[in-house]
Amino acid sequence: MKKIKDARLFETMKTFLTEYLPNVRALSPNTVQAYKDALNLYLLFIKEDGNKELSQILSGDFTAENLLKFLQWLETERKCAVSTRNQRLTALRVFCRYLFNNASDFDTYSKISEIKPAKTVDKVLCEVLTTEQVKILLSIPDVTTDFGLRDYFYMALLYDTGCRNDELLSLSRGDFVTHKDGSGEIKVIGKGRKFRITPVSKEVTANYRQYILRFHAGRDVNTPLFYIKHGAAITQMSPDNAARILNKYEKIYKTQNPEIPHLHPHLFRHTRAMHLYQAGMPLALIGEWLGHSHLETTLILTHIHISEPTSQTRS
Repeated sequence: MKKIKDARLFETMKTFLTEYLPNVRALSPNTVQAYKDALNLYLLFIKEDGNKELSQILSGDFTAENLLKFLQWLETERKCAVSTRNQRLTALRVFCRYLFNNASDFDTYSKISEIKPAKTVDKVLCEVLTTEQVKILLSIPDVTTDFGLRDYFYMALLYDTGCRNDELLSLSRGDFVTHKDGSGEIKVIGKGRKFRITPVSKEVTANYRQYILRFHAGRDVNTPLFYIKHGAAITQMSPDNAARILNKYEKIYKTQNPEIPHLHPHLFRHTRAMHLYQAGMPLALIGEWLGHSHLETTLILTHIHISEPTSQTRS
């Protein structure tokens, strides 16, 4: 193994992820994982952009110039949504503040802190898939193959439950419960460590039964529901792995319909909320089902605008 040139950088990353975020900031494991994903992506970018080995990366590679190039890379190469781009920026700014915590590094962090999140385009907020588009999208994966079945199940569960992507990826096999009538439910830990139970349709539950036969036979119930194998090791599927699945089917679908929206996990959540509202489900119930603390959030997700929010709009 090659000697690490900047041992302090990697030690700082370790304490940032294992001590500072969970203990000092009291962030949830899901949020800590999101910070870890952002750091790993930035390291990958620096390796590719600077043609470096991981061991050659230095604290000096964390600059405003590199961070701006990284954000552009996320948008153009990784096809990340604006919201994802902004989340990565927030995570890296917090890490840089932790990394450059002395006077001699103040100028470096000051320039990084001036980088602002990109504005979310209204068009993106209003985009949803039609019910027909959802049906066509879910018809594309070849469920006779292992990965086709996995991809179908991931997208179907994302839409059927309206869960946030990190909520879905954090599920273990034991969090999915099936019922005698053929339906199911998942035990979800949402934002703020709030627990909720979300129903799953009979169709998607049947797909789950097929999925576990191929991917979870003989595995412990604590195994991540969606996982990646590295040799003998099994790890939770990352948001980037999930994004690659959606990008794959977006490219296939666009050959049939170039006008469909860019596929990202939150689009499925937006779409499900709108479809439930159009089907007559009360907004308060939709908000509870999605795990919203405030009704205003549900109104945004279903594209309904109110002129003067009052205390009565709180759920």
